[in-house]
Amino acid sequence: MPVISICVPTYNGREHLAECIRSIRSQSFTNFEVVVCDDQSSDGTLDCARELADGDERFRFISNPRRLGLAGNWNNCVQEARGEWIKFVFQDDTIAPCCLEMLLDACVRHGKPFGFCQRDFIFENGTSEKQRAFLIEHQQRLFSDYHASAVIGPELAIRLSAKEPHHNLAGEPTATLISKSVFREIGGFDEILIQLCDTEFWSRAMIHYGAAFVPESLAAFRVHPKATTHVNLRERSYRGQVLDPLVIRYQIAFAPEFKPIRNRKISGLSTLGLWLRCASYAAAAWNEGRRIPNESPEKLPGSVLAEWNLVKSRCPGLQVLSVLGQVIRVGHRLRMSIHRKAL
Repeated sequence: MPVISICVPTYNGREHLAECIRSIRSQSFTNFEVVVCDDQSSDGTLDCARELADGDERFRFISNPRRLGLAGNWNNCVQEARGEWIKFVFQDDTIAPCCLEMLLDACVRHGKPFGFCQRDFIFENGTSEKQRAFLIEHQQRLFSDYHASAVIGPELAIRLSAKEPHHNLAGEPTATLISKSVFREIGGFDEILIQLCDTEFWSRAMIHYGAAFVPESLAAFRVHPKATTHVNLRERSYRGQVLDPLVIRYQIAFAPEFKPIRNRKISGLSTLGLWLRCASYAAAAWNEGRRIPNESPEKLPGSVLAEWNLVKSRCPGLQVLSVLGQVIRVGHRLRMSIHRKAL
């Protein structure tokens, strides 16, 4: 059995696939398999991957019988993997020749089932300055959060997640190495999320296990207008930028997997405080959705109302929370008004 399963979830990604597979095949650590799971591509991605593998028996090719979506395809890769460790390499990305070797060494040496490294970016034409600035700032943020420490404890992850629930603690999946035992113990990627599925999973993993951190750039994340992130920003911004953070706040407040964050001695936040904070954000998300123009929302599957209802079906009591949040927000505005008048 291979030590590492390199998972390559694909969907209409043949444009940069050659560079991706070339970087995989150039690894100094060679005891791995490659699981290519294609999510019903229409551009011949899977055939292209077979040609690029050139008879390499370490490669396996899987065509999903139906569209599974972003997180669904990631989870399918993990289920198909036979290795002890999972190494994601996305179809647009590349990894340095020593990436597997250094990440595995760090995880084993420090006894951590989760590890990640710094990453560089390949900015293609069409990348907005805002997106470019955000990613570079996040890269610098990882250094400042962890001070280039080789080991990150669960307590630090708890404090960071409590302070900023939708802050990505590790970067993109191509920068990570994950023991398969982690998926068995805490579950897979949350498929209700379309944009922050990696952010939520890193938080869920690191508040339990911490992580091994290699403060060197061993991966390169490609940024381009056709990427799923950019498509979501253009076409489903309410779902990705408003409802995804709401789901994470809801999970932190109520889900058993996030119980460590509800330890006030570590996070500084009580369970009640997290409930109320979630309620306030739910009210803001509901108000934001109501402000977005929408024709016949009941009939449009991609509408704001449909997106809200889908998330609500997964998060019991969300509508009640949003009403409670409205009361909290009105009460806060009333207190502020009384305070200003008193002054």
